[in-house]
Amino acid sequence: MAKFPGPNSDLIYEFASQWREQCLIGEGSLLWQGENVWTQNSLASFNKCFIENADESDATFENKFKLQLGSEDTTTTKLAVEMLAVHLSFTSSVGLIRKRGLIDEVLSWKEIKVPKSENARLNNVLSSGIGGAGMGYNLNRPYELMFIGRLAIEINNKSSAERLTLLADHVALRTLMDNIPTDKAVQSRDVLLHLLFPDQYERIASQNHKRLIADTFSEMLSEGEMGDDDQDDRIVSIRRRLQECLPERNLDFYESPLYECWFASHRSNEIEPIEALSHKRQIVFFGPPGTGKTHEARAVADRAIRRSLLKLWGPNKYFSHDSIQSLVKGRWRRVQFHPGYAYEDFIRGLQLVGDGKTDYRKGVLLRIVDNLNDDSDEMKKIPFVVILDEMNRADLSKVFGEAFSLMEDRGLPVQLAGQDEIPLEVSLPDNLFFIGTMNLIDQSLEQIDFALRRRFLWFFRGFDREQFLEVAQYRWNKIQADLPRVNSWDQFAGEFELLADRAERLNRLISEHRSLGQQYEIGHVYFCDVVSFIKEDLKANPGRQRVLFNNKGVGLAKTLGVLWQYSLEPLLGQYLSGIDQVDRSQFLTDAWNVFGKGSK
Repeated sequence: MAKFPGPNSDLIYEFASQWREQCLIGEGSLLWQGENVWTQNSLASFNKCFIENADESDATFENKFKLQLGSEDTTTTKLAVEMLAVHLSFTSSVGLIRKRGLIDEVLSWKEIKVPKSENARLNNVLSSGIGGAGMGYNLNRPYELMFIGRLAIEINNKSSAERLTLLADHVALRTLMDNIPTDKAVQSRDVLLHLLFPDQYERIASQNHKRLIADTFSEMLSEGEMGDDDQDDRIVSIRRRLQECLPERNLDFYESPLYECWFASHRSNEIEPIEALSHKRQIVFFGPPGTGKTHEARAVADRAIRRSLLKLWGPNKYFSHDSIQSLVKGRWRRVQFHPGYAYEDFIRGLQLVGDGKTDYRKGVLLRIVDNLNDDSDEMKKIPFVVILDEMNRADLSKVFGEAFSLMEDRGLPVQLAGQDEIPLEVSLPDNLFFIGTMNLIDQSLEQIDFALRRRFLWFFRGFDREQFLEVAQYRWNKIQADLPRVNSWDQFAGEFELLADRAERLNRLISEHRSLGQQYEIGHVYFCDVVSFIKEDLKANPGRQRVLFNNKGVGLAKTLGVLWQYSLEPLLGQYLSGIDQVDRSQFLTDAWNVFGKGSK
C-alpha cells in the first residue's frame, strides 16, 4: 500500500475519488453539488481562454489568469477553481492560507461563493497535502493546469461507458496521460496517478526521484521484474520486495530507512547530483552563499555510500546492520579550503622533521589514497567521498597540482614533483570521489581554470523557496519549547510563505542590478535567521497574532526589521561598496520597499 497516512490524507484521497466519479465520469462538480461544471461546453471555454491562449508575459499567475478568465461565464470560473483545488490538494510545500488565498481570489472575480457545507471540507483537503512537489510544481502552475484541462477534455470526448472503463484501469489512464502534449515538463501526470490510484503509484511527483529509486533498489528485482516497461511498475515490484525485508514497517520512500539510501535534494535537475557523481566522480555545487551547498554535499556523499552498500550487501544485511551510520560517516571527509591552503597541505611538501632536517610529508589527499589502498577487497567497492568546501577560496591550480591529471586518468600513475631518492608515483583509486562547493562572490566561475572546469560537473544552487520553508519550520519546531505559549507552525505558516515571496522578489532585484547579478543573490539560510528574532519577540509579547508582517503586509520592526537592519542591509551594502553613495542608498531603499513593504 502506497497510501500516505498523514493528517487529512484520507480526505484528500476521497476528494480525488469524488473528482473521478462526479466530474471526470459524471460531468458534475466537486464543490457545487447538483451543478454540471465539468461539461463539454465549460471545458471548451477553458480550452479556448486558457490552454490555447497561453500568456508568456512576466505578470503574476493570478494577473494573467484573471485576464484569461475575464470574459468567461461563471461555470467556466467554477471549473477553473475546481482544477486549482485538485492541483493544490497534493502539495504539502504550500500552506493552507496561500492555497485558499489563491482559490478565493479566483472566486472573487465573479463574486462566487463556495457553499458553507463545502468550505470546511475544502479547507481540510488543502490543509496538509500528500507530498512535496518541489518549486517547479508551483512555478509551472499554468502548465500543470493545462495538463489537467487537456486530460479532462480527452476523457470527456469519450462515452460514459468508455469513461467508466478508462478510469477504473490505471494502465489505460497512464497510457492516455503519456500521450497528452505538454508545452513544458509537468508533474501532474505523477501527482494525479497517485491521487487516483494510491495503491499502484507512490506519492512521488518527480520522474527524477522515481528514476533514482528504481536505480538504487534495482538489485532486488528479478530479471522478469527488471523488464517491466514502465518505471512505476518496477517501483511496485521494489515495494513488494522491500516489504518482505521489512514486514513490520509502514514503508515510505520519503521516510527512514528508505530515503537515506537514495534521496539527497528537493531540487529538480535534468540529472541528479548523485547520478552525476557516479558518472564523473567529481561534481561541484556553486552559487551565492547561504544556499545549502555544504549541506547538500554531505547529503549526496552520505547517499552515494549508502547506495553502494545496499547494492553490495543486499537489503537484508543492509537494513539489519547495527553500525551502518558510523560506517557511512567513516567513508567521507570534509576539507576546508582557504587562501592559505597550499599544495603542501593537499598533496605533499617539505616539512621539518627534527634536527633541522626536512623531509617530504604527504598531504590530506595522499594520506586518504594510502588508506584506501590498504582497504579490504570489499571496502574497495565502497565509495570514499572528499568534500572540498569553498574550494575557490584557494589558488586551485597550485593546490591541485598533479591531481588535475589524476582526476581525469584514474588508471595512469603520475610522478610527483620533488627530489626523493625514489620518485613517488601516485594514482587515484576508482572508489575515490570529490564534491566541491563554491561561493561565486569569492571568485567568479569565469576565473576558474578550464582544466579544473573540464574535470567536474557543475550544479548551480540559488535561493530555494521550498528549502527555506522546510528549514524555517525545523527551526520553529526547535524554539517552541522555549515559548511561553503554544505557538504552532500552522498559525504563522502564511506569514513565512509571504516572506518567501518577498525573498524571491528581493533576489530578482539583486539579480537585475547592473553592479550585482545572480551570484549576489541572498541564500535561503540568511532568511531563516528571522526565527530567532521571532522567538525573542514572542517571549516579550506572548499574545502576538502576527510575527513577521502587520495586516497590511509591512514587516514588523522587532523581527523582519531586525533581520533587515543587522543582516541583509549590511550584506547588500558591502556588495555595493564600490558604487556611488547616492546609487547605493537608493538601491537599499528600493530593496527594503520590495522586501519589507511589498512594493513593486
